Amino acid sequence: MGEPRSSHATNDLNQRELDRLRRIAEAGSELAPAAALFFCAAYGVGVPEWLVGLAARGYCKQLNTNRPKKRGRSSGLLERYRQDVIDLIRWDTVRSAREKQKELIETVLTLETYSDLSARYKDEPKKMLKWAGRDWLRAYDCASMMLRETPAFGGADAMKLSYCRVEARIDHPKDSWRYFLFEPEFLESIGIEHPSRWIQSKKLTPLYNLTL
Repeated sequence: MGEPRSSHATNDLNQRELDRLRRIAEAGSELAPAAALFFCAAYGVGVPEWLVGLAARGYCKQLNTNRPKKRGRSSGLLERYRQDVIDLIRWDTVRSAREKQKELIETVLTLETYSDLSARYKDEPKKMLKWAGRDWLRAYDCASMMLRETPAFGGADAMKLSYCRVEARIDHPKDSWRYFLFEPEFLESIGIEHPSRWIQSKKLTPLYNLTL
């Protein structure tokens, strides 16, 4: 008798997650093997052979007394990843701000064609467009305001720098892995807060009330 359908489905999900982490590890991520081990331990999944090999090599590197000494290597690795996450969220927020500009311009122009439409239906999009602006410079300003009270907060120049940095790497087959978001539980186990947690403590307010 075969396994219940639910068991098959769970096994498939587990295998897909491990395959995904394997691809990230093979692309160069030093955190992916640890994330995969964490996943296996958390969900009682058998450790695959490829992961055993990566884990063994990782431990041997740590124990090798002849390897070059790098002060704070693990700390440096985590800080780099933390900055990559910040860059990713800034990049995504700038893109959202830019898309919102285009959407609002189209909405305002469309509403203006309806002469019999009450002004109150037109005022809100106009107010939003005035806040969002129409160019990249304003998009960086808006992203900065939207990320206030989060670890990704910074000035417009920081938004632009992060946006350009991610834009140059996000489609690169060997560099895009830097922006892989691991599961919140794994990140918390190594002292990094997942971006999904940032919004939970952020006060919600109408965007057009935000100021620099």
